[in-house]
Amino acid sequence: MIGKGANEIRPALLAEVEKILDKRQGTAGEFGFEQQTTLEYAKRFSHLKYNDAKEMLDELEKLEVKTETAVKIVDLLPKNKSQLMLILVKDKVELPEKKMEKVEALIAEYSKKAKKFEPKVEALPDAPAAAPAEAPVEEAKEKKKSD
Repeated sequence: MIGKGANEIRPALLAEVEKILDKRQGTAGEFGFEQQTTLEYAKRFSHLKYNDAKEMLDELEKLEVKTETAVKIVDLLPKNKSQLMLILVKDKVELPEKKMEKVEALIAEYSKKAKKFEPKVEALPDAPAAAPAEAPVEEAKEKKKSD
């Protein structure tokens, strides 16, 4: 049963999930599909190491950002103000301009410590070469001229 014996329910950082599952992987034997998939996801998408993520979370909470929102900001590490605003609007959080600037500065500081994220690109086996997209456009132009 999931959550059996849980002392508290709170949002968890991806870096924290990765740390917990890495620790359990050796002691719990083989992971099931869900746990293995969760571990791979956490390793791939957590931008910060656990200690850095925890520090950033604490600093965001000092700026009076709700824990749930702060966890999203740490996990997503928005690249610009518009991405940050999307997170805040979804959680219905309004920050004064001064606090917003402090949050942006904090994100910029921790972005320097972030792991470089490279999307996983898998080539399709024996995929036919795509036709150039310009050919249909040129044919349409020629057809229009002849009419």
